[in-house]
Amino acid sequence: MLITTDASIFEIEPKKVIYPSSRNDLIRSIRTLLSKKQSFTMRAGGTSIGGQAIGGGVLVDISKHLTNIIDFQEAAKEVVVEPGVIQDDLNLFLQPYNLKFAPDTSTSNRAMIGGMIGNNSCGAYSIFYGTTRDHVKSVEVLLSDGSLVEFKELSKKELNKKLSLQTLEGDIYKFIINLLNNNQQEILNAFPDESLIRRNTGYALDELILKHRPFNLNGKDFNLAPLICGSEGTLGVIVSAKLHLVDLPKYKKLMVAHFSSDEQSLNLVKDLIKLSPSAVEYIDKPTLDASKNNIEQQKNRVWVDGEPESILIIEFFSDSLKELNSNISTCQAILLTNGSYSVKLINNRDRSKVWEVRKAGLGLLMGKVGSKKAVAVIEDAAVPVNNLYSYYQEVRLLMQSYGVSAVYYGHASVGLIHVRPELDLSNSKDQKKMMGIAKDVSKIVKKYNGALSGEHGDGRIRAPFLREQFGDIVYQYLVDLKHIFDPVNLFNPGVILSNKDILKNLRPLIVKQELSTSFEWDSDISFFHAAEKCNGAGACRKSTGGVMCPSYRATRSEEFSTRGRANLLRKALSSENPIKSLKSNELDKALELCLSCKACKSECPANVDMARLKSEYLFQIKSISSYIKSWHIRHLGNILKIGSQSATVFNFLQNTLIGRKLVGFERYPPLLEKEPLSIWWDRSKLKRGRHSTTVWILVDVFTQYYDVNVGKDVLNFLKRCDVNINVVYSNNSIVAMISHGLLDEAKNELKLLQSKLGSVTKNDLILGIESSEVLVWRDEAKNLTNGRLPSVLLFEELLLKLNQLELLPKFNTLNSKVWVYEHCHQKSLSDVNNIIKALGLIQGLQVEIIDGGCCGMAGEFGYKHPEISESIAHNSLDSWMDKIGDKDILIATGTSCRKQILEIFKTKSIYLPNLFIHSIDSIKC
Repeated sequence: MLITTDASIFEIEPKKVIYPSSRNDLIRSIRTLLSKKQSFTMRAGGTSIGGQAIGGGVLVDISKHLTNIIDFQEAAKEVVVEPGVIQDDLNLFLQPYNLKFAPDTSTSNRAMIGGMIGNNSCGAYSIFYGTTRDHVKSVEVLLSDGSLVEFKELSKKELNKKLSLQTLEGDIYKFIINLLNNNQQEILNAFPDESLIRRNTGYALDELILKHRPFNLNGKDFNLAPLICGSEGTLGVIVSAKLHLVDLPKYKKLMVAHFSSDEQSLNLVKDLIKLSPSAVEYIDKPTLDASKNNIEQQKNRVWVDGEPESILIIEFFSDSLKELNSNISTCQAILLTNGSYSVKLINNRDRSKVWEVRKAGLGLLMGKVGSKKAVAVIEDAAVPVNNLYSYYQEVRLLMQSYGVSAVYYGHASVGLIHVRPELDLSNSKDQKKMMGIAKDVSKIVKKYNGALSGEHGDGRIRAPFLREQFGDIVYQYLVDLKHIFDPVNLFNPGVILSNKDILKNLRPLIVKQELSTSFEWDSDISFFHAAEKCNGAGACRKSTGGVMCPSYRATRSEEFSTRGRANLLRKALSSENPIKSLKSNELDKALELCLSCKACKSECPANVDMARLKSEYLFQIKSISSYIKSWHIRHLGNILKIGSQSATVFNFLQNTLIGRKLVGFERYPPLLEKEPLSIWWDRSKLKRGRHSTTVWILVDVFTQYYDVNVGKDVLNFLKRCDVNINVVYSNNSIVAMISHGLLDEAKNELKLLQSKLGSVTKNDLILGIESSEVLVWRDEAKNLTNGRLPSVLLFEELLLKLNQLELLPKFNTLNSKVWVYEHCHQKSLSDVNNIIKALGLIQGLQVEIIDGGCCGMAGEFGYKHPEISESIAHNSLDSWMDKIGDKDILIATGTSCRKQILEIFKTKSIYLPNLFIHSIDSIKC
């Protein structure tokens, strides 16, 4: 079964998973489950940290289809949405109207409104905007009798009408009004301090007393929607929600303060919030250090000054620039006179980089190699800000008493520091430590009148401690409330109200049998641990930005996400017979649509490299049928060499139905050029230049037989540089062999190429032409070969080297706009700034990087899966292609990308060398 985990420490296999296809299908499905007395769990993005998105009954996943924005009223600042709408998608829709849905969770690019309401999500700006609860005007809810009701603001007259109903809805109103009328003070005394913005423990009875009539004469009209917020799917099923929207801030400024100790930073928070900031976020050193080991976050660390023990991220919003600048100046003065050794104002260009590091914190921590993880168990406690540092100190001493390290980060402005003890939950001693820590922290939180759950919810992880938090009497009120809504306990049982031991249903972390692998997995400990790094945070399900994960974006199916694939791999590898389990149809189907784009290697906070995992998987399940399926990859070089002797005949044969079916293609393959690059080059007379520098060129099979003109431009360009040129031809495609699991063959090809480069000197330069073939040397080759590897350069990197050596010819000015679309492997494994710098060598160019996703071709993938390939292309590039003018130049750095763009968008793109050779020759592109 695919969906057994969320982002928590638990794993529970459901009876089955259903995906309602529409609003009506959702209602029909839930009513059927209720009539059969079948328990169920609602699931949206599946990023819950408390275990509330998994369950042993039926799992109802609304993330695939219930994604519609139903209604939008700009003047009223209201929007009605289905529960599967993603927060960032909604805000992207609202951006032209200068509006947004205020809560800003760290998982905003995959968090769905239904889940946000269920958990009462908050985000970094809760001190300014409050919680999700504060922005939900009404909810349509299916109750346990199958009735569909709307919880919204009710006038006194409307409330009285509800109280007279002889239905479940009427019973609910009567119970709640009577309960709150008769027990107001008792309830308020038992609940967390009302000054806490984030108090999500239990059901929000205190919220109804403090903010609503008839209990607060100055409150809003009575509304049960706030009670549904934070109820984690235990009271009813959300069918739709009407949300209140806010204006985008007119002015905003961000600063980062660096400190040499936690005491300095946390003790300042109570003074900083007096300035009315929109956010004050705290990050400790271990979390910052974790960002050094992630490709994507390394690029985002430009704002980090030195090696701080902690930092505070402080942001201000204002409608007045004068007020904003005043607040910034005052804040800077407070920080610099109270221990901050560096206060940096962040420019607009780097603003997103600060928040990306902050938002990646959870995934970065959970991606730590091995069984010891920064565990989510006490991470969600919030205390009054005046007690924040005292609470922090007490928890640190507690960790020391258990001999446990911990990481600390989070929402300092609202008294919520996410504390995560580092524990190995495959170890029974650490399990007992976790239980002890959870019990002790519950007592500490109660002492400070804090909330055991601030925003992540009680789920399964905090449920057993709620009786202690509320006391027997008020806890019973919560039980009675649950019973009136759900008398048979069908709605997400075991969540919020449960005495179940938190050590039950732990996600297994033990591998029973290690396999003999082709790749070297020492840096991840083992093949199993490389898959197990996935923590369930679901960054691969993001809807906007980056590349990961193309097939999920096209299908919105969990099995085609990096998380889904990693879960299936982990379960197979931890079974009694891993080789047999690896051959399951479910795993084969999931990995078949992995494009090996490498995006997860850089964009996944936990550094899960699914492309490499897939290659090892294919190597492990080798069979006669897989041998036959990959015959053409195994012998690709020889096939193309023979075919090139009569390219016309070869092209005809490969384009016939039989020819395509022979290699499993559903789409016409590219055509061989009539003359291979090697034959053209052999006719070239000039191979030695007047300069002493030697450039070795690795010609891949694609450039040799298909993209011959690209190879010609590269060689002609180097001739203009007057350098010595040595050409080495690959016999096969290393990247294709690796992607098909032909790892022994890839090793042999790498060794052969190394031998051909045996006479390279330390002052020589090596250039590769096709980017995916070049980047193999920086990635998989390290794990497949022993010994020192040559440094193979991309074309833009060679340009910069030659520029340093003053070997470049004079480039003519080109007054053109250039759009650059990088191959996915380049996006993941190289630096786009090198392309920008290289293009800067030609005067007059206006450069724009296409920040789109994968093109969907990925070698053979587009030919074998044309429909999903085309869907990925449109998903990634439609909006960008519309921007490119008729006279603009489009550069695509991969051969697959160029072919996909030409076929799907009927637009011609060139490779980087074309532009430079044309600049020299003054030929219009």
